[in-house]
Amino acid sequence: MAGRPPRWLAAATLLTVGTLLAGCSTHDESAAATPTRGSPTVTPSGTPGPTARPAVPHKPKRLDRKKLTRVIDGYLADRASGVTVEMVDRTTGASFRYHPGGEYITASAVKVDILMTLLLQRQRKHRALTAAERADAALMIRYSDNHAADRLYVKVGGASGVAAANRKFHLTETDPVDGKCKDLLCWSLTQTTARDQRRLLEALLSPKSALNARNRTYVLGLMSKVIKAESWGISAAARKGDKVALKNGWMTLQRDGEHWVIDSIGRVQGHGHDFLIAVLTWHNPTDGYGVTTVQHVVELAAREFRKTTPWLG
Repeated sequence: MAGRPPRWLAAATLLTVGTLLAGCSTHDESAAATPTRGSPTVTPSGTPGPTARPAVPHKPKRLDRKKLTRVIDGYLADRASGVTVEMVDRTTGASFRYHPGGEYITASAVKVDILMTLLLQRQRKHRALTAAERADAALMIRYSDNHAADRLYVKVGGASGVAAANRKFHLTETDPVDGKCKDLLCWSLTQTTARDQRRLLEALLSPKSALNARNRTYVLGLMSKVIKAESWGISAAARKGDKVALKNGWMTLQRDGEHWVIDSIGRVQGHGHDFLIAVLTWHNPTDGYGVTTVQHVVELAAREFRKTTPWLG
């Protein structure tokens, strides 16, 4: 198992413009370049809005975190992927961390952060998004369009704008990247942790969030309408009828021998559970290999989380 990314890889993303161009591939996602999928996906449905933590009819059983860690260790023992996970069930309060603190590359998962930054800036000025900004937001989240992300990243002020917003979202381990990379893809090299991605998701649900309810609902609505071809990842935790809101990221890194970063963050809600999940991976030989890793890890975790509520079957 690859484990967490070495610090030389993390540091490589924060160097000069010339090094950035040499150290990252622009094989990031677009509607025309979707990773092959390792297992069937669940199409996001509905528009899961920010809600209070739901009530639990019975006292949930304790999540066996040690067992879940062993199970994931066993699965990854023969795989090349390095993996970090944060998962929370807002219904039962159960939580799980796997290799916490590891610094990973966001790829296009950061597009959620970019949109939240834009909304927070407009909110402070008591301004709504323009029609062009709303069109770019939809393209960026639903279709993972890189050019739309480029335009919005510039509008929010690049790395400094996102970093300022992240302080309001209580993210402490996310480092946006500035510079003039090819096609402005510096945003894809943002470093983060699964813990911070879970915090970002919580900022889309908590009434104490810096974002107001209308803006939180707007972001979740777009995440719930990601096109089917890009709905893999944390959707592997969903059962038929569950509501899914997600954003995935994938790209190759030249510094890592053109191996793939494959990430998935989001929410799965239904059948008595309300999961927030962030899975970040690196060193995947192919995109499909990484997708398979993410989905199987999510399936293993969801299985153990559901054992805490046996009365739900």
